[in-house]
Formats: sequence, structure tokens, C-alpha cells
Amino acid sequence: MKRFSIILLLFFPNMQLFAAETALERINGAQIRVVIQAELAEYGFFVEPSIKPDRLFRACEGDFEVKKAFGGWQTVRVICKQENPWDIYVRTGYQPKTPAKADDSSEKSLAKKQKSDNLGLMQRVIIVRPVSRGDFLTREDLGLQTLSRSGGSGFTDIDELVGRRAKKSLRGGLVLHERHLEPDWMVQAKQTVSVVNNTGGIQVTTAGIALENGRLGDLVKVKNLSSNSVLHGFVAGAKKISIGTKIN
Repeated sequence: MKRFSIILLLFFPNMQLFAAETALERINGAQIRVVIQAELAEYGFFVEPSIKPDRLFRACEGDFEVKKAFGGWQTVRVICKQENPWDIYVRTGYQPKTPAKADDSSEKSLAKKQKSDNLGLMQRVIIVRPVSRGDFLTREDLGLQTLSRSGGSGFTDIDELVGRRAKKSLRGGLVLHERHLEPDWMVQAKQTVSVVNNTGGIQVTTAGIALENGRLGDLVKVKNLSSNSVLHGFVAGAKKISIGTKIN
């Protein structure tokens, strides 16, 4: 068709046929490349289209439109929107991200945990290194080990055992029980304590001497040093006995 139009112009110089088309510059591959990159950048894609920069295309009087082809952005269709439109398909070089494959080790760990939960396992405090009789337990002496719930009682919180005294020598790996430790007395016999007397909404604190050992909430005897009278009170805390009010 184009050869025919040129022949017509040679024989008919005054004829304006195709004059508009010859006045327009042809489009090259570099321009098509910029059009594609600008369009895909709107979607956050930065691509390198596979098109030769010096390749020539027909002139385009209208705007370019870029559409995805074959269901994705790996190939696009570039359309020149004019009275006599034309189009071209170009590979963009875009690589869609594939979903990350689940870590097999993570899945196995999760499955193992779920299986353990189903078996009724729990963690208990153990002695991790030998402890001598009379030693005070430190955090370095203690650890946690997962055991069956049906395996007996034991402690589950390391913090509540730090500072407790060993009743006898303990070997490493032993699951710790109350029988292995000296009683956790908050008040000890012959110890000076604070005696708090709550009567009629008035609180009076005096000094006293505990006459018995006691844990928190235990009822023990105490001698009031001001009156030398022997009273009964509840252990309210370390070296503290409350008269008239039980501590739950």
C-alpha cells in the first residue's frame, strides 16, 4: 500500500494523499520501551522490555495504551489508538513473585509441638548441677525439662525456687520437689518480727518475737515485747505477723 502511495505522488505531485502520514515521524523501539516502563511503574513494576531500540514502527497520531497479554504482565500489548490503529506484543521481562515455600523444619516443629500437647506434656523444674545440703538455690542451679503430666508433681516456675535452701544434697537432672527443700518459712521461731494489730479500723505496729515457724497465712504464736503477752497471729509476710486479720 505504501509503495502504491509513493508511485501516486511521483505521477501526481499536487496530490495530498498520505501527506499527513509522511509528515509524522515513525516510532522506534526505544520510545515503545519508555511507554511500557512508564505504564508498569504505575503498578510498582520495574521492567526491561525485550525490544530493539532502533526498530521502526508506523507513525502514531493518537495515544498509546498498554494492556497485559495472556493473563499477566510478562507480555504486554501496546496499542496505538488512532483512526487506523496498530499494535505490537512485547515481552517485558517481568517475573511475578512466587509464594514462599513453607519451611519444612517449621512445619515439623509445629507438628511435634501439637503432638506433645496431645500427649499431655508439661515442663518441670530440675537441678542442672549438683547442689550440696544447706546451699541456697540460684538461677544457675535450675532448669526446665518437658515431662509427662502423669509423671508426678513438681515445680513449674524457676523464680519461686531461687533463694530456697536444699534440705539434702541434690544430683544434677533431679526433678525438684518440696521434700528436697527446707520449709519456706516467712517467720522463724526466736526471730524478731513486726506485729501488726488491727482493731476497730486502727492499725498499731509493735515489735515481737516469733515463738513458732510459719509460712504465709499460718497461725503462729508471737510474744509482744511491749506487754510481754503471748498472742496468736497470722503470718502476713517476711518477719510480719498480723493480729486479728488472716492473710489469704
